[in-house]
Amino acid sequence: AVSAPEVLPELSSPHVLTTKWVDGERLDRANSSDLGRLCGVALNSYLTMLLDTGTLHCDPHPGNLLRTPEGRLCILDFGMTTSVPTDLQYALLEYIAHLTTEDYDQVPDDLVKLGFVPKGQEEM
Repeated sequence: AVSAPEVLPELSSPHVLTTKWVDGERLDRANSSDLGRLCGVALNSYLTMLLDTGTLHCDPHPGNLLRTPEGRLCILDFGMTTSVPTDLQYALLEYIAHLTTEDYDQVPDDLVKLGFVPKGQEEM
């Protein structure tokens, strides 16, 4: 249910990644009954990337998500990714969960665990 464009190695270099064109429409502009399912596929894909491979896709905006004519999700643009160590993977998930559930009291501790705020400075 999810794909990425095929890489064209003969047209790529260490600084430029060239892929085949993918027909489709941006997920945020698609008018289809399967959008909810495709959003779930996107969420599962990003979580799988993070938890199974330790890779975080840092640019998941609507222009990088296509609905193909076959009803599949195509994720574009892997130019901004980073490796995330296991301990930070879980800290990142906790942070997202606390934001999603509006448990804002936990967010300062999450920011310490993620290394954004020094320990002892989270209450300022």
